[in-house]
Amino acid sequence: MSVQSDRALVLARHPYGESSLVVHLWTRSTGRVVVLTTGHFVVGPTWVESLTAALEEGETGAAGRMDLAKETSVTDWAVFYLRYSEFLHEPERIESGVPGIPADNAAYDGEAIRRFVMATDDGFWEVEFHRQLHAASGSLAIVSGATASYGRSFPFLTIAAHRYQHGRHSGAWRVSRKVRSVPAVVAAFPLVPFALAARTWRRVRSTPVHRSRFLRALPLFLVLAFMWAFGEAVGALSGSPVSRRPSPVPA
Repeated sequence: MSVQSDRALVLARHPYGESSLVVHLWTRSTGRVVVLTTGHFVVGPTWVESLTAALEEGETGAAGRMDLAKETSVTDWAVFYLRYSEFLHEPERIESGVPGIPADNAAYDGEAIRRFVMATDDGFWEVEFHRQLHAASGSLAIVSGATASYGRSFPFLTIAAHRYQHGRHSGAWRVSRKVRSVPAVVAAFPLVPFALAARTWRRVRSTPVHRSRFLRALPLFLVLAFMWAFGEAVGALSGSPVSRRPSPVPA
């Protein structure tokens, strides 16, 4: 669904519709600023203002910290730590020049997104977009006052299917762009879930609440990480689904 104002087009993830992958919904933006969120998140009253203020200061994309909402389940914790553990801490001010931001709770320059989308028929995949953005001297930032709290998610099997689909795209994309070779992706597949778990543990171990929740969610975390890694291996071997190579995003 979408709500458009004179400043932004806000798109929210929906479990149904023409595509189960939200990347295809994000391609329909028309606003000068594109603000993305999903139905699984709760945001505060200063969320939009904090994000768009960073764009007005010259950032191409901006996002805030991530947190867990109340009354979430162990399944929700597993998804949260797998996808958002990098963004747990609140910056004191704009932290510019970060390598990536959580795109499903972010604001982007609308023209930059549309240039990317016009160059690819595969939707808005933020990893590809962020790589091109940095290559064109664009900047991403984490800002204060824009926390998004992750709430109840889809059923576990639906999430696992999404992880597989996204992993498959990632594997095909890495091989087609020569970021990784097919043998390297396939050989790494059994180790990826444990590498992701170790990286997440380093991020949460100093915070008692997150440390406890992560340990309780670890079995489901590993299953979801396995689905991602398996999808990457399948994508690397099959070479699909992936779009034609996008053109660089102009600065």
